[in-house]
Amino acid sequence: MPRWPSRHGSRNERAAVRFHYALVDDILSREEFDRRIDEKIASHGGAIDETAAALLLVDELGRSHLKIQAITSSPSLVSFFGKVVQITDPKDFTRDDGSTGYVSRIELADSTGSISLVLWDEMAAGVQELEIGVAIEVIGRPKKGQRIEVHALAIRETSVEISISEERSRSFSSNADIDARILALSSPRTFSRRDGSEATIQEAIIGDPTGCARFITWDPSLLDGIPEGISVRITGAKRRSSDEGVEYIAQEETRVIPLDEEIGFSFTPSNEVHDKGVYSVRGEIITLHPPRQFTTRRGELSWVRNLFIEGPLRIVIWGDRACDPFLSGETIEVYNAGARLNRYGDVELSVGFGSAIRVVPGETEETEIEGVIFLSPEGMSLFDGKTIFIIEPPDLQIATRYRVFGRVSGRRFIVDQATPLATDPESLLARAAALIDPSLSPSGVRH
Repeated sequence: MPRWPSRHGSRNERAAVRFHYALVDDILSREEFDRRIDEKIASHGGAIDETAAALLLVDELGRSHLKIQAITSSPSLVSFFGKVVQITDPKDFTRDDGSTGYVSRIELADSTGSISLVLWDEMAAGVQELEIGVAIEVIGRPKKGQRIEVHALAIRETSVEISISEERSRSFSSNADIDARILALSSPRTFSRRDGSEATIQEAIIGDPTGCARFITWDPSLLDGIPEGISVRITGAKRRSSDEGVEYIAQEETRVIPLDEEIGFSFTPSNEVHDKGVYSVRGEIITLHPPRQFTTRRGELSWVRNLFIEGPLRIVIWGDRACDPFLSGETIEVYNAGARLNRYGDVELSVGFGSAIRVVPGETEETEIEGVIFLSPEGMSLFDGKTIFIIEPPDLQIATRYRVFGRVSGRRFIVDQATPLATDPESLLARAAALIDPSLSPSGVRH
């Protein structure tokens, strides 16, 4: 990983001194800063390098290293020490100019708290040289998102001793066994790594009486035959905790074992959802807005949708799920969603990465009807001449008449069998004639 060097000759070392100078550039000129560094080195008989001298000088000028809890969103640079408690592998992305960049995150902790450190490009690639438990020294710029994070400008390993509580250490990374209910299960997703190889990932939202968490596995066979709603025992998973919630990462030794007993789970009442935190709620849709398309910062098209459940509580759905069919009056369940204050000062739950939403099925009745398939604002629909039904699955051909057999729940029709019907020209003409106003026909026109 990139190091902070000493000043005699190394470009990286000169850069490190420059970063230290940035901490005090409103106090000293660069010439005065360099002069004092030379004085520091001389006063220690040449036993310290420029980096150490710069650190001593910065400390003397009142810009000493901060404790993590004291870091706030600020345009100024900060320096601090932290112990590595989590590491994420570098991810590649495409910049606006078409070039490829890399980004990675590590979680750092000290005795006062924890913070995310964001690494870019060369530093992100060098993160693989880090190990959990090592202490590093950071110069970076704080930025505020869902929580304050620091974007690294320079980092190096250090021999500074950093103590964090055993409880805090376990909350970030520990092997754990848990009994939980499978609340939501995504389909396996295959993607290509940077080296061209393929990998498959599958995620689930799990819950118990204490709340819910994400479960992530790179071996989808672990969840073969495990449906939503079943209770399981997960053994040997790695537990990670942060302000964004809890997640369990499957390891080679992880097993998922179905349980006979049912694990309890309860939702948070919508009127008890507060700013910050992760919640799961259940409620009836009282207001529903249509999906809205927008362009992300990366230039990609995406969707967002707002709805309100009884309470009232605003639910914001991001991505393709915003285009799923929802109907006013239906009951929905939202799992593992982050709460925040919107620009109007109201609390809202954000359904995006790591969360799930589903419609609670009502009572169903088997029936058979005939109708025409068309695309309505609510999704793929069937019209039988009286009622418009949202159909599931939405894979029938538009503008085609079908005889469908299945189950009706409210205005949803779950199709078990569908037979396309040939169009009868005489019947079609008769139905069209019934729609014509006789007063507009040529024989009805009077002069």
